[in-house]
Amino acid sequence: MGSSITKEFRVKGMICSRCLKVLNSELSAIGAEVLQIELGKFVIKYNPRLVKKSHILKVVLENEFELIYDETKVLAESTKQCVIRYVWDSDHRVKLSQYLVRRLNYKYSYLSGIFTKTYNLSIERYFILLKIERIKELIENGQLSFSEVAYKVGYQNLSALSRQFKIETGMTMKEYKNLGRSLRTPIDKI
Repeated sequence: MGSSITKEFRVKGMICSRCLKVLNSELSAIGAEVLQIELGKFVIKYNPRLVKKSHILKVVLENEFELIYDETKVLAESTKQCVIRYVWDSDHRVKLSQYLVRRLNYKYSYLSGIFTKTYNLSIERYFILLKIERIKELIENGQLSFSEVAYKVGYQNLSALSRQFKIETGMTMKEYKNLGRSLRTPIDKI
């Protein structure tokens, strides 16, 4: 690519592997070379005479994402992605607050303040909402007992999970399982 530029873009709402595939495909389709793509950001190389910034913005917006320019919003989005990773991929031996501090290198109180200001939702509340969605997913998969689900998402015992699930959904885990249909909220809508 003659006279190409390389640029990093931060993206709000890019929180799953499907998001990565969609943006990778559509950015390539407009003529940009995707050098790096991960949750919350992508780095592309492109010829600005052939690929306009408006083309890039259009790809981002049409897929219901948003470019982020403000550093505090970038940090809030990074925090959100870390909470998602913690809920889905962590063994929960480390507390969420410690996990975030280690991953992002900021004091938890600072991260919490930025997150609440950006999303009008505390990290703790977001964490609970994500855990409920993860629990619904695990119940629907049907491969784990309720006790195993409780352990997998970091509850000390089944009764603590059962209470939380009932408070958040208005039904027991057994009632949810017996519904025979999904009532999950996509994580990008939380």
